[in-house]
Amino acid sequence: MNHVTKVLSGAALGTIISLSSLTSAHAAVVQQSDTHSKIEVKAEQVSVSKATAQKTALKKCKGTVTSTKLQKEGTVYVYTITILGDDGNAHTVKVSGESGKVVKQQIQKKQVAITKTKAHSIALKKYKGTVTSSKLKKENGVYVYIVSIHGQDGNVHTVKINSESGKVVKQETQKKQVSITKEKAHSVALKKCKGIVTSSKLKKENGVYVYIVNILGQDGNAHTVKVNCKSGKAVNHVIQKKQAAITKEKAQSVALKTCKGTVTSSELKKESGRYIYIIKIEDHKQKEHTVKVNATSGTVCS
Repeated sequence: MNHVTKVLSGAALGTIISLSSLTSAHAAVVQQSDTHSKIEVKAEQVSVSKATAQKTALKKCKGTVTSTKLQKEGTVYVYTITILGDDGNAHTVKVSGESGKVVKQQIQKKQVAITKTKAHSIALKKYKGTVTSSKLKKENGVYVYIVSIHGQDGNVHTVKINSESGKVVKQETQKKQVSITKEKAHSVALKKCKGIVTSSKLKKENGVYVYIVNILGQDGNAHTVKVNCKSGKAVNHVIQKKQAAITKEKAQSVALKTCKGTVTSSELKKESGRYIYIIKIEDHKQKEHTVKVNATSGTVCS
C-alpha cells in the first residue's frame, strides 16, 4: 500500500510538474500577447507621424524645433514639441497623435534668444544688401542664426550669429560677383531717366533678383526703374507719380528771375531732407552765382 502511494505520489508529482510547466508557458504567451496588444493599442492611437506633428506645430509658431517626444496624457497620446521661436521665446506645442490637431500651446520662457529680425539687423551691419534667407540651427551645442545676404557689392555673404548673445561668430563671402553692384544699378536706371535716386532696394521677383530704383526725375515725375541683377539691364520703367516736383526747366526759370545771366549747370540734389535744384548762373560780368530752388514748392531757398 505504501509502495502504491509512493508511485501515485510520483505520478502526481509528474503531473504537477507538467501542469506547472504548461502554466509558465501559457503565462509567457499571455505576457507576449499583452505586450503585442499594448503596441497595437499605441499604434492605433498614434496615426500622425513625428514629422507631420512638427510641421503642424511650426504653423502655430515659426522657429526651429529643439525637441519632440510622444507620451500618453490620460487616454490620448500627444506629441510635446519644443520650439525656439523666431520671436526669441521658447514655445511648447502639444499635438494630438490621433487627430493631428494642436491641443495646447504656451510660451515656456520669454526671450531666451534674440529675434530673427534682430539677427537680420546684426548681419546687415556687417554686409549692406538684402537678406535672401535665414535659419536657426544647432552647431556645436549652440543655436546660431545663419543669415545669407545678397550684398550691394554684388557678392553673396553668410553671417552666423549666436542666438543667445547676438554676437557674430562667423562671417564669410560665399560667392563673389553674382550680380551688379547697387551703384551700377543706379547708373543703369539714371540712363533711362535723368534725375536723382531717392531710394533703391534689392528684391526677388518671379525667381529673379532685381534692383528697384526710385528716381525723382528732372521732368518733375517720380519714376521706378527695375534693373536685372545678373544682366544689368533695365527690365521695367514706370512713372509712379506725375508732377511730384517742378521740372528742371521750371527751376532754371525761377533761378533766372533771381539772377540774370546764363545757366551753366543744374543738378537735382537732396539737402537737409529736401530735394533742391542747384542752378549755376554766369552773369554778364562772367561772375558765377549759385541759386537753390526747392524742387517741391518751386521757391528759392534762402
